[in-house]
Amino acid sequence: MTFISNIYNTLRNMTLNSLGVERDFTKLLADKDIGKVRDLMQNRDTTVLDTLKEFLPAEHKIHLKQDKQREGKDPYRSEKLPRARQRYINEVELFFLLGNNIKWEVGNATKNGDRFSMYQSMLTKLRFDSIIRLAKRLAGAETESAILFHLYRTADDQPAAKPIVLAYSKGYTLRPLFDQYGNMLAFGYGYYLNEGNKNVEHFDIQTPGIIYKAKKGISGWEVEAQPNPTGKINAVYIQQPKAWDGVQERCDREESIDSRIADTNNYFSDPMAVATADVVNGLAGTDKPGKLIQLRGPDSKFEYINPPMASDLQAAERKALNDSILFDSFTPDLSYEAMKGVGTLSGEAMKRALALGYMKRANLEEIYDVVVDRCKNIILAIMEKVTHIGQFTAKDLEITHSFAEPFNDDVDKLWSQVGRAYADGILSLEQAVQMLGATDDVEAEIARIKEAKAQAQSAALFEPTY
Repeated sequence: MTFISNIYNTLRNMTLNSLGVERDFTKLLADKDIGKVRDLMQNRDTTVLDTLKEFLPAEHKIHLKQDKQREGKDPYRSEKLPRARQRYINEVELFFLLGNNIKWEVGNATKNGDRFSMYQSMLTKLRFDSIIRLAKRLAGAETESAILFHLYRTADDQPAAKPIVLAYSKGYTLRPLFDQYGNMLAFGYGYYLNEGNKNVEHFDIQTPGIIYKAKKGISGWEVEAQPNPTGKINAVYIQQPKAWDGVQERCDREESIDSRIADTNNYFSDPMAVATADVVNGLAGTDKPGKLIQLRGPDSKFEYINPPMASDLQAAERKALNDSILFDSFTPDLSYEAMKGVGTLSGEAMKRALALGYMKRANLEEIYDVVVDRCKNIILAIMEKVTHIGQFTAKDLEITHSFAEPFNDDVDKLWSQVGRAYADGILSLEQAVQMLGATDDVEAEIARIKEAKAQAQSAALFEPTY
């Protein structure tokens, strides 16, 4: 009983703590104390800044490499050659997850086909696939981003929505507020606007009931509150590990080696020779024709210095770094040399060859499955309560999603395989249409196919023969 009582008390205290944070948050908003409100919210700016320094080649540590000092001369500029490894890893990660548009399906297509079509049209109008790709790219590069669904009225006073991607690199600071269960209680974002030839700080906060718009004035924060028509926080916060997590030190080492090799090449790029003094004194001047070099004695010497070649150890290390950076970050090598033989593989064989990319994709689905689902719920609420009032209801509308295969060849092969199986009598028409996923209303499509086939057979019976 004591053990059960302890569990009950722990859960009760956690709930009270959550309610306390929410209560303090609401009171501070009422007092227009935006500074303390922000202090309650999550702040990952330091992590984001450190990650961006790793992502941007211009900010890499190799630029801190010192030039070589020379007595009586200007310093010799040493090479500092950053690479965009992090960008490549992030783009490959994005390609495997969202290289093709998200696939949507609806339950009971015959009944819900019209509403589902309206939802798909809304996705197109919002350019959702482009927005989710941009949000994913920025989250992979910065460890966080957000999609804000901005509600506004058009020039002709019609309600509308526009998704905006927020990230530190785009001028926004992100401040979500979570309870101990991971539920988002509020979402804040800060930014600056140029007003009257000066930058003015803004901080907006989304809650399910109210949207707060705060602007820093001379005497403090000016806060404007307006009701939130959707009843949801109209923002989706995304947090993920940086795409190159775990390989930054190896990336730094690779850049260091490349830069040292470049320094060696620079030093030996012009011909260099070693000669004894008597030979040097007898060399022809630049204004005299001829390139004859005369050796005056048995000990006279003149020979070119060959540049040092990269050692086997250095070459082996560079290859090991390349392989380990890709392997440790679960990134397939998509270079031309590596992909030459992959194009002839079947879909399943290609998946095995590029297993690293699919492993990472599966891990990311755990994050982005929730992100896409939240976006869907917000869009449905916007349609029902803002943009399509009286025309659309989200009640009992079951819409699901899945992440498409990154390689289009699999789709073509699927169509061919399903078509052959149907022609051979292995699959029914119903199963074939369902597997192809070419229509949202499977039952209506089957009825249309059967009707077209019946008309063709009827026309064939009455066709005259000669």
